[in-house]
Amino acid sequence: MYILKNAWTNIKRNLGRNILIGIIILVITASSCIALAINTSGNKLIDSYINKNQLEVSFSLDMKNFRQDKNNDSNTTVDKLTIDDVKKYSDSKYVSSYYYTLETSLSSDEIEPIDMSELFEKNDDANNKNIPDDVPNILEQGRGGQNQGDFKITAYSDVSYIDAFVSGTSKITDGNMITNEDKENNIVISEDLADENDLKVGDTVKLYSPSDSNQTYEFKIIGIFETESDSSDDNFMNIAALNSQNQIYITETAMNTILENVDNANSLNAKFYLKDSNDLDKFEKEVREKGLSDYYNVSDNTDQITAALKPIQKISNFSLTFLIIILIVGAVILAVINMLNIRDRKYEIGVLRAIGMSKSKLITQLILELFIIAVISFIIGTGIGYTLSQPVTNKMLENEISSYQEEQTKTENNFGGKGFDKPNLGMLGSTNYIDNLDVSLNAITILELFGVSILLVIISGSVSALFVTKYEPNKILQNRN
Repeated sequence: MYILKNAWTNIKRNLGRNILIGIIILVITASSCIALAINTSGNKLIDSYINKNQLEVSFSLDMKNFRQDKNNDSNTTVDKLTIDDVKKYSDSKYVSSYYYTLETSLSSDEIEPIDMSELFEKNDDANNKNIPDDVPNILEQGRGGQNQGDFKITAYSDVSYIDAFVSGTSKITDGNMITNEDKENNIVISEDLADENDLKVGDTVKLYSPSDSNQTYEFKIIGIFETESDSSDDNFMNIAALNSQNQIYITETAMNTILENVDNANSLNAKFYLKDSNDLDKFEKEVREKGLSDYYNVSDNTDQITAALKPIQKISNFSLTFLIIILIVGAVILAVINMLNIRDRKYEIGVLRAIGMSKSKLITQLILELFIIAVISFIIGTGIGYTLSQPVTNKMLENEISSYQEEQTKTENNFGGKGFDKPNLGMLGSTNYIDNLDVSLNAITILELFGVSILLVIISGSVSALFVTKYEPNKILQNRN
């Protein structure tokens, strides 16, 4: 009790110096709080995102190798992926779920598509010089050209997997979404397309095959969606893919009817979700044994997941590095200040030792003084750090995302896409970076912060102990006189 009382008295006696020490510890604590909160919350989000986003596996035709073999041997062929193939490959112990999409294109004499050429015309001459020479041809093909319809028609085996609605870039604003059980010729169209043609829920539209205008289909509009994107696909050669406003979702039953008659029904895409990401090689071996051609590449979405997490990962790593630096620098500063403090209190130490206070009790008192200051600074610093952690995180994340987007834009411009304001033509793809990180402090983080404060006390206290053990009271008092 005496040591505690004496420690508190000494803190008040040397208030100015101790306030300085307290401010230093407060700054270190606040900075450490921000760094730990970002690092902990960032790592938690990364783990959650990875666990939530199962490994997604898809097949894509390796056209380079196929064409090479085709040139060497004209009899070289490759079977197109079929729905039966997809179902066969999905019957695997490694697969947790799967879905497939069917795509084609149709045209219409009754409704007008959102014309992509208008978007290109908005660019000035300086920008237009960067538009690839074949863009006009693409636009022409999209307006009733050979085997190219005005509207991209897509059916999902499971509508819960529709990317645009899962990501939140699209949502139903009127009517309802088609369901997996829907067997009718029902469709869902975009708001812009509906507004352009004065269409509403309940209306019917007729579409026809671009390869055979006599082959018509009548559909009923049951839902209208709005979308934030102007691009919905990576297929640059399809005008519908250049503008998601021309996207039409239909039932699988209706699609199967179309596929029986449309020659350019050219796209079946399947995605498989694995129970364990470590089973990718095993799954690939299994589908090869079931008949998947070597001309098909088996790929996964690891790169997409990694790319989406890049800004979070970077600020999380930076926060850890910053924490280490602040602790090292802070410890050095505190050690120096405490060393000077002990030297200034040399006579006081000599007196206490002369009246019989042992070295251990003296060291305990000095450490206790630091501990009291550290606790007060810890409470205030934690509060300040927590208050600032979210704004600091938001700013850091905003800067990182902006930096990555600038890099991506430069890459797209170098590729030749500088002249396109909108839409994103999908030639390179676009990464949806995670742009939100909710920072919080849990019990473990608070304990870690408290540990940081204790560590600083121990370091500074070690300096005190080192000097106290070297001081001899007689010599101190003699030199004083």
